[in-house]
Amino acid sequence: MHIPSLSCTSFILYHFKWNQIVSQIFGVLLVVNGLIILVELPFTLQYLYHGQLYNERLCPAWILVNYTLFILSIILTAWTSIERYLFIYHDLLITRQRILLHYIPIILFCIYTPSFYVGLVIFYPCEQAYSLYDYICRGPCYLFESIPCLIDWCINIGLVLLITCIINIVIIARTIKQRHRMKRSIITVGNRKRWVF
Repeated sequence: MHIPSLSCTSFILYHFKWNQIVSQIFGVLLVVNGLIILVELPFTLQYLYHGQLYNERLCPAWILVNYTLFILSIILTAWTSIERYLFIYHDLLITRQRILLHYIPIILFCIYTPSFYVGLVIFYPCEQAYSLYDYICRGPCYLFESIPCLIDWCINIGLVLLITCIINIVIIARTIKQRHRMKRSIITVGNRKRWVF
């Protein structure tokens, strides 16, 4: 499973059109998901095959890579929805403000997510008790404290998923409304032709 998915990801990345601004966010998402396949998946497969991780010193790395890459993928997916909305309904705005609305957010997300999880997984002062027999070694210790866990869940997961859902609902609603309006104008033009002799 690991080799075919990595081969497909590499093939797609090799043939990817990086010069088109509309598709660049998909390329970044592809790179992040390729890193999940390349870096995180071996930990998970080793755990699933043996029922445990073979060394406790690998637990912080596995937790850090897992949380960073998966949350970064979720955040970039949310930003993809926002960019799609901007490209569909505000094409000139995102074309003129390309650096501010396209490149800077992607760079900030790629810096924020690893920094946030390095701070919480590696440097947060709590008593870590790893379990080699649990997935991602039972997780980081900050999950067992209410404030950092709540901040992580509310901002990095809850808010991001809410934004993704809202933006996609707005896109669908505007598309349906625009389609209905276009259909009505076609019917009106057809009615006029019937009455004109």
